[in-house]
Amino acid sequence: MNSKRTARRVAASAAVALLLASACGGNDDDAVSEAVEVAAVQISGQPLGPLGESSDPALGQPIPGLAGTAIDGSPLAWTPGERPAAIVFLAHWCPACQAEVAELADWLDAGNQLPEGVDVISVVTLVDSGRDNYPPSRWLASEGWPFPVLVDSADNEIAVALGQAGTPFWVFAYADGTLATRGSGRIAPDDLAGFFDQLLA
Repeated sequence: MNSKRTARRVAASAAVALLLASACGGNDDDAVSEAVEVAAVQISGQPLGPLGESSDPALGQPIPGLAGTAIDGSPLAWTPGERPAAIVFLAHWCPACQAEVAELADWLDAGNQLPEGVDVISVVTLVDSGRDNYPPSRWLASEGWPFPVLVDSADNEIAVALGQAGTPFWVFAYADGTLATRGSGRIAPDDLAGFFDQLLA
């Protein structure tokens, strides 16, 4: 781990500690936001439905808009049709998700960059306080995860609406808000950059 990432993790961990401390007591007027693990969500538009066995029947369909709460407690929304987007579903207890987050954070900290012009949104889903690596807010802060994080509802409504199957699960949207591709499994950073180039083409 390089020194830049170490400093970033220390700062992020301190920020989470402050947020959690503010949630445990003190004057509510002093607290700007607090960590959130699950929250109510609003989904606008038709769900994509499940993946097909040999092909994806939702390819080219409009992706529903998402609105709810960021993991830091602030409002967060994504509106399809504004820019290309990559949405990644992460579960805190999933070893593949943990490896995905660490690898991409390290790659970015090493000075690499994803092509500009594509929004990246994370969705924390399948949250379970009885499983490993809980809470997700602390995990992502400790990794220095740089992307906005929307928390799913207790019923995993965002995951259901976008047809999440396994984690990590990636959903790629064209600039017009339609589905380019989706699927489960890790994506290496260089390959992710290639997906971005395709969305921007």
